[in-house]
Amino acid sequence: MGRTVVGAVPRPKMRSADDLDGSGRHRLRHRSAAPGAFSAAVLLFGILLLVASEPYAQTPTSEDVQAELDALKQNIESISLRLESERARRKSEQAALARTEQELATIALELRSTRAELQQARARERELQDRAEELETAVEARRQALAEQLQIAYRVGRRSRLKALLNQQDPAEISRVLALHGYLGRARLDAIAALGEELQRLEAVRAEQQQVASRLQSLAQRQAAAKAGQDEALARRQAALEALDDSIRDQAERLAEMQEAAAELETLLGELASALADIPPETAIAPFAELRGRLPMPVKAPVRAAFSDIRSGNVTWQGWLIETEVGAPVQAVAYGRVAYADWLRGYGMMLIVDHGDGFMTLYGQNQSLIAEVGDWVAPGDVVALAGNTGGNSAPGLYFQIRHEGQPVDPAGWVDR
Repeated sequence: MGRTVVGAVPRPKMRSADDLDGSGRHRLRHRSAAPGAFSAAVLLFGILLLVASEPYAQTPTSEDVQAELDALKQNIESISLRLESERARRKSEQAALARTEQELATIALELRSTRAELQQARARERELQDRAEELETAVEARRQALAEQLQIAYRVGRRSRLKALLNQQDPAEISRVLALHGYLGRARLDAIAALGEELQRLEAVRAEQQQVASRLQSLAQRQAAAKAGQDEALARRQAALEALDDSIRDQAERLAEMQEAAAELETLLGELASALADIPPETAIAPFAELRGRLPMPVKAPVRAAFSDIRSGNVTWQGWLIETEVGAPVQAVAYGRVAYADWLRGYGMMLIVDHGDGFMTLYGQNQSLIAEVGDWVAPGDVVALAGNTGGNSAPGLYFQIRHEGQPVDPAGWVDR
């Protein structure tokens, strides 16, 4: 009992009286009614979907198209305004960077001048100290000599000259006594005069020592103030660099920034070439073309990036990036006239020297510019101090040679 026989056919379940209605027919249970209700629900859901999707299946009206165009136009205007705002902000950040780096350039020149004055003042202080010691020794020697002469005069003077004359019978002896007294008198006067002169010199030296000491104190205060201003300007420069870096969101924008800076340089060089065309060249100097292979290095340091090296993406170096420390003296490589000396986007404090016959040399990223527009410079003249301006992080000098506006490789011109 209770076992299932394999292969047996199960018997149909007998219906009870509860399964019959009053007419003797079977009633539908809830389970048999569920499939019909589900089908009705599915049908109703399908109708609702058709009704809901009917507007999308219809051809859009002109009002719908105009609404979409208005929304698109508004979106484009919003993007344009945002881009214009970003460009304006970046331009403002570039201007802030330029102002800060120009201020730092002025401070650097002030510090350089102050250091030179301090060195001169300290050297003069040492000279005055040595001179004062010499004069003090001389004054002491004069005093001792005068003291000895006074002692001699005292001993001789115990016998008055008149008494000595009256007691002498020999005229020669009388002459000798008179000569001795005269000599002693003149010697005392000379010694007193010499001592007075030495004392005056010593007093003058000590007065100058006080002036030099006051000058040193003033220079030290000026140097401290300049350094404090430099620290503040450096902090502002760092903030400007960070703001500018934040505005350049990706590598593509950074490349575009480099290309725009290069385009501005090309425009500047074209304007300079036009302006210099009417200025007659100097005939007393050797043509720049004859200096090929003999130009000196503008700063004695290794070349970090050479001509045509990849700078970033498809942007290449059009000159040399020379690795050097901040404040290193930058020298002109040939005789010429300064055509440009100012801050330039991407290149910082830039100096451009015109050498005639379409040749120019460019010195960028400087900390400060020493030569000014219109100055004539000779090979070896210090025209700038190397730095990292133009938004650059590492110090160095960016050096270019141009002929008829086109960059040429310095390797064929500079004797390294």
